[in-house]
Amino acid sequence: MSSEVTVGFDRGYVKSMRGILKVSECVLDMVGFICASVWIYWTHAGGAWVQFVTISAFITTLILYILHLFRIIYKLPGPWGLIELIYYVVFTIMMLIAAIVCAARAWHSSIIAAAIFTFLATAVYVVDTFLLFRDWQSGSSTTTTMTETRTTTTTETYDEKKTTY
Repeated sequence: MSSEVTVGFDRGYVKSMRGILKVSECVLDMVGFICASVWIYWTHAGGAWVQFVTISAFITTLILYILHLFRIIYKLPGPWGLIELIYYVVFTIMMLIAAIVCAARAWHSSIIAAAIFTFLATAVYVVDTFLLFRDWQSGSSTTTTMTETRTTTTTETYDEKKTTY
């Protein structure tokens, strides 16, 4: 049996924990970006940083989700488990800093909402980073964590010969 991965839609990834985490990260990033963009007078007081972090995290997470969803990531060269882990560590730290900036500058309701959503996004990124680290530490690669089911059926027939005397 060949372990070759074909590019195509992976229904199992949509329902998996990783797929659900990536969708929730994208939603929280986008809502945080919108909340940070409503009050335009705080861009000089850290709002631009929050906008940059949330929209860049959204774009990169969406790209990774699409790469996993269509199994494209398994065809790309490189240690994608490690690359994704490094990405999540960096964005977890950046999201935490953005959430602290929002909380420190929370004088408007939209900034308070941005702080809440960036803290929630930080928590989801921490969970995803932990799961990626655990897989990387155990030696699992991106191709071995793929959701794919194969079924093999084997049938054998035996001819019986009867001897008559």
